[in-house]
Amino acid sequence: MIFPYSWTSLIFTAVAVVISMVLHELAHGYVALWNGDPTAKVNGRLTLNPLAHFDLVGFVMLIVVGFGYAKPVPVNPYNFKHPKRGLFTVAIAGVVVNLILAFISCGFVLPMWSLATKFQGNVWGSVFSGVANFFEIMALLNLNLIFFNLLPIHPLDGFRVVEAFTKFTNPYAKFIRDYGHYILIGLIGLGVVVDIFGLPAYIDILGTYISYFTGLVRKLFMAFWGLIF
Repeated sequence: MIFPYSWTSLIFTAVAVVISMVLHELAHGYVALWNGDPTAKVNGRLTLNPLAHFDLVGFVMLIVVGFGYAKPVPVNPYNFKHPKRGLFTVAIAGVVVNLILAFISCGFVLPMWSLATKFQGNVWGSVFSGVANFFEIMALLNLNLIFFNLLPIHPLDGFRVVEAFTKFTNPYAKFIRDYGHYILIGLIGLGVVVDIFGLPAYIDILGTYISYFTGLVRKLFMAFWGLIF
């Protein structure tokens, strides 16, 4: 799961991380505001300034393993006009934005590679190749973020969806609320151990799950854009 990078790919990944991270958190904040909760706005989180959303550990994870998190936007569900609708729509807002970014990014890949081939051997070929590489990274990163965040484990967005449809005392919700952090650390740590010691990839449960569904959706998106280009 640990990705090797050239310097160019590292820069592209950092830019893609910032864009994806900021828009993901803005989506949570604006949808919360639409539902009647101004907490994110009051705390200065409805901004494009990446420093307002920056979390060092989550950022490093995004660069190194391809999934991670930003500093969560503060939300007070007691302000929601319709609590269940508010919890659900705020929870899925970030991954919906990531899905849109991944879909659009896939749409740029084919024409950019086509132009890179057409102008191969000169500076424009290199430019178009670089742009194609950036959108490849952008698509992959956002799909990774979607399937990571959809895990029904606290504190991820998938768990917020579970909370929207269960009582606070639900046994699963209570267990994951108390121990979700440890489960995530264990899953991520397992992936690192697999990489370090060269163990079979299927032992990395989290990485296998994310890679499979990311690859599947990417193929679907690319097939769609292939019909157009």
